[in-house]
Amino acid sequence: MKIFLSLLSLMVLSSCGIKDMANEARENLRKTGNAVHLQVLTTSLQQMLSPVNTESLTPPVRMFPFGDTFGREATPIEILEVYHTFLMDVKLGGSTNKSHPTSRDLRLASRKISLAAAGVISSFTPQDKFESILNSQVELGGRYEDTAYIICLTRYTYLRDFFLSSIIEKSDRVNLDSVKKAAEYFSQLKYIANLSYLDRIVLHIPQFVVVEPAETEVQPKEEVLEDLDISINPQEYKLIARKAIRRFERDEKLRNLLHNTAEGQALLNVFQ
Repeated sequence: MKIFLSLLSLMVLSSCGIKDMANEARENLRKTGNAVHLQVLTTSLQQMLSPVNTESLTPPVRMFPFGDTFGREATPIEILEVYHTFLMDVKLGGSTNKSHPTSRDLRLASRKISLAAAGVISSFTPQDKFESILNSQVELGGRYEDTAYIICLTRYTYLRDFFLSSIIEKSDRVNLDSVKKAAEYFSQLKYIANLSYLDRIVLHIPQFVVVEPAETEVQPKEEVLEDLDISINPQEYKLIARKAIRRFERDEKLRNLLHNTAEGQALLNVFQ
């Protein structure tokens, strides 16, 4: 009701004598909007990182609702800065002077949570905000250019492994609505795979993967750490497209819809 009255006052008060009142009402609205905006961002990040939501990271499904809220509310620069903070924790937070550090020494558990949070944020960033980030940082040479490349990488891997895969590999049944969502995910993958600077979209993190060899009588079981290296195969999306079409065509009813209706053919064309 207070916001409504403030808006009403801005509409009806026009005389010079009460111009200051109108300006004050406008400023109060701006402050209220900013406070709500910051509250939504803070709460979504807090919930994303809460222990109950970070117990399992493969995939980090409990983070998804809060990543979605954050992506919808945050501006492109806010997304970029928060992502950069998580990435710096992942890349720099494991420094140690020990010659043979353990996963505990390197804070692997907490840094993997940071990497998961970054991946969730990048995958739930709306496409228009994602493209705005690439334009400001890569095309125009922003200070977070290197971070923008990694945003591309985690967005691609999350959309492929957790979102598109859930439809074309892990669903018992798919329907036309499922195909529409798959087409949306696939279009975003294809967009990234066709970027002219794909060779710069790589991530290398030293000693980030734990490998536990089988225990033998000669050599006791010990923790081994390996580097994490991720990049994007520029031809992979074509294989994914063929896999998706094969999955859709397994259902006779859906196959008929895709091949014999204008809407279905338009969806199939997305995967060509």
